[in-house]
Amino acid sequence: MSKIILEIKDEDLLQLGEVRIREEIEQTLMLMKMKGLLKNISEALSSLEIDYEKEVEMIKEDTWRKYKKDLPL
Repeated sequence: MSKIILEIKDEDLLQLGEVRIREEIEQTLMLMKMKGLLKNISEALSSLEIDYEKEVEMIKEDTWRKYKKDLPL
């Protein structure tokens, strides 16, 4: 097993730490904003009173009809 020893100034190491902490905070804030937006979207979709299962079934049936139509029989 080998060791690699790097000499790094404390100031440089501290600066790298600050940059990483700043990135983590920015990412966390972005995720919190996205979570809030997703919640708003979810609430808006819920208020539309759309039967999603029915919509999905209709799309499946339509897609299946189009697929069968293009089959060389």
